Amino acid sequence: MLKKISILIIISVFLFENLKAQNPLWTDGTAFTVAKKKLELSIFRPAKYGITKKDQISLHPLGVFVLPHIFYKRQWVKFKLFNQKFLFSSRHGLYYPKIALDLNNNIGLSATETTPVDADVPSSLAIQNELIVSHYLNEPSHCSRGDKLITLRLGFKYAFNFSDYEQALIYKSILYRETIVLTPGLIWYVGADIDGHLNQTFNYFADIDYYANNFVDSWAVESKLGIMGYRGKKISGFAGIKMGLSSLPDKNHFLIMPIAGASYHIDMRLRKKHKTDLFKKGFKHDNSLERDDKYYEMLEKRESLNDSIPPQ
Repeated sequence: MLKKISILIIISVFLFENLKAQNPLWTDGTAFTVAKKKLELSIFRPAKYGITKKDQISLHPLGVFVLPHIFYKRQWVKFKLFNQKFLFSSRHGLYYPKIALDLNNNIGLSATETTPVDADVPSSLAIQNELIVSHYLNEPSHCSRGDKLITLRLGFKYAFNFSDYEQALIYKSILYRETIVLTPGLIWYVGADIDGHLNQTFNYFADIDYYANNFVDSWAVESKLGIMGYRGKKISGFAGIKMGLSSLPDKNHFLIMPIAGASYHIDMRLRKKHKTDLFKKGFKHDNSLERDDKYYEMLEKRESLNDSIPPQ
């Protein structure tokens, strides 16, 4: 039992930036950012903070010591195509995987050991860049929160090696493509998401991604499916499954694993207004991705006029 728990923790450390807990409707994996001055603290995935209405940073407050990283997302432009509204954003990140891989080797779990076992993990700085477009099939309005949010994304990962390269790969689905970024070459990927409401309390999420190393050397197909819900106004949680099929040098490898997580939501603006402690009072959840808390409602309606798309 302890061995299984340890394996799950290690996998979570490597993949936390890809395990996307669902917020109604979630912003992870979509072109949307969290609301201005709102903070989302999570267990396995990075915390997110809205710097402005269009800018967001994310990092894991504990995981950053094992896997140093930071990610930034920016909403660039709203546009219309065939009389449909779209939002275009980009996401950019840096991470340093050597510490996490060395720790993994020191723990000595056979399920996640590198090949070769005694490989000296290279000192590398990995970068990730992503273009994202999102569109509501059911647009938000004064009477509804919006539903069936479709997202398409295209991105790549690349690592700059600062030491002599030694192959240090984990021959497991999902983890293989996360470590092969250390080898010379480029990993590119394309993906799609759908997020929607099951009812007033629960949402669903599903996605699929295709990864390729140097376009033809190896590939992976990964997918997530799950349900998310709230407990009160401050805590959200999700549960689901993640599946991955990867082409490894010796054979194709399939993995299916449970995913779960919880988030604590803090509205820094309301804390400042009421001069309350961060963990004493919740905020109104924003299911439509509109900033609709009463205190800022009128202000942001006026601001939104400047960002609105001219009628065509």
